[in-house]
Amino acid sequence: MAKDLWWRIGVPAVGLVVAMAVGWRLAHGVVAPVVVCAWLPLAAWCLFAPRVRAALPIALVLLAAIATIRWTLPGQPGDRSMAIVVPTLIWYLVPGGVALLVAATRRSQPFRTVPTLVACGALALACGVGVLSWNQVGEPSPDELFPLPAGLTATSATGPNGTDGCDQGGHACWTYYRVTGTAGDSTAALTERLRRHLQETKGWGTLAMPGGASSESCRPVRRLGRPATTDLCIAVTSDPAGTPDRPAIGVELSMSKIGRAP
Repeated sequence: MAKDLWWRIGVPAVGLVVAMAVGWRLAHGVVAPVVVCAWLPLAAWCLFAPRVRAALPIALVLLAAIATIRWTLPGQPGDRSMAIVVPTLIWYLVPGGVALLVAATRRSQPFRTVPTLVACGALALACGVGVLSWNQVGEPSPDELFPLPAGLTATSATGPNGTDGCDQGGHACWTYYRVTGTAGDSTAALTERLRRHLQETKGWGTLAMPGGASSESCRPVRRLGRPATTDLCIAVTSDPAGTPDRPAIGVELSMSKIGRAP
C-alpha cells in the first residue's frame, strides 16, 4: 500500500518539477500550458490508474514525455508564441488520455465513469484544439523579445504597419516596439546589442543585421519538430522618435504564412 501511494504521489511531483523547468526556460507564460497539457495527463493517470503491473511503467513513460518538450519546443523563434505553443503542447494530452481510456474499459476492471470522462475530454480537447489552431498565425509573443538586457528599454508603439494586430485576412500579425538605450548610444550600438541578445538568448543563431535604414531576418517556426507554414520575422528600423542625444530603433515582430510546405 505504501509503495503504491509513493509512486502515485512521487512521480507527479517529479513531473511537475520537470514541467516547470522546461516551460520556464522558454517564457513565464509558457509554464501554464506546459502544466495543463503535459503534466495533468500524468497526474490524472497516477490518480486513476488501476493497480496493474503496467501502471508504474506507463507513469514513467508519461513523465519522460514531458522532457521531450525540449525537442518539440527547443527555444527557437516562435517557441514562445501561444499560436505555436498551444497546438504543439495540446497533443501531449493524447498519451495519458488513451492510457486512461484503455484502463477504464478493461474487462478485468469495473467500468470507471470519472477516468473515462477525463480521458474522453482530454482526447476531444486535443484533437479539436489541435486541428482548429494548427495553421493559425497569431500575434508574436512579447517573450520573443523580452526581457531585454540591461541598458535597453522598450515601449509599445505604432509601427510602419499600424497598431499591433493582424491583417484582414489573418495571414500576418505583428507587434512593434520602440527600443532606446542609454544617453550617448548610437543607432549602430543599439542594433548590435539587440543582435547579440536575439542570437544568444532567443535562439536566432547567426543573425545578420546589416547597417542601413532597416534590416530584417526571418526564421521558419516549427511544430512538433517539423517546419510549419509560418515564419517569424524581426525587422529593425530607425525610429522617428529618436534624437541625436538619445537615438531609438524600431523593432517589429511579425508572424506570417508564407506557403511553406508542412
